Amino acid sequence: MQELCDPSAFKALVLEWEAKSKTYENSYTLLVGTLDLLRNIENAEEKIFNTAKKLTLGLLDSDLVPKQALITLRQSIHACDLIVLSTANYVEAAKGFTAALLERQLISLYEYNRLVILATNTDWEKYSVECFNMGDVKIHTFYRYLQQEKYPLKVPDKVFIDDPQFNDASLANESLEVVVVDNAKNRSYKRNTGFERVFW
Repeated sequence: MQELCDPSAFKALVLEWEAKSKTYENSYTLLVGTLDLLRNIENAEEKIFNTAKKLTLGLLDSDLVPKQALITLRQSIHACDLIVLSTANYVEAAKGFTAALLERQLISLYEYNRLVILATNTDWEKYSVECFNMGDVKIHTFYRYLQQEKYPLKVPDKVFIDDPQFNDASLANESLEVVVVDNAKNRSYKRNTGFERVFW
């Protein structure tokens, strides 16, 4: 966002969000604010994709994407009937991220095509949010996808998450197994069964 719009205006929105309680509503307000900042950007969706791809390529080239995460991703694609990348970010950003993995040949074209992306969808003609894929919405987005694609309606077998107490809480609560990617924010999280913590 800082590369696409006025960085000081974006920073002000983030600071305002950080000063409030961590809720879906406050995060939605931040998203709407960032959309307003993008109104004067031509081809915003294409620029979000390209920016996310460029930033991901930089992280990959600097060896800042954990190798074990990429190995696990590839293994999961081959082992599972359905593998989903669920993010609160714009769908264009998620697609830019996976396109960078493909460009660096860290996933194959077959693996790339097997990845299902569930993310925040935007009506770029109106600059309005169609689906803000955050918090409780994440599990509903997953169930909706299963219904649309005629998969059996069932809870996720396994999720890899880093924010089990807020952004990924619905996925953590519904899944049979939860793998938490360790960070300072989630160290207090645990559950009795189907739980693993990894330190990538």
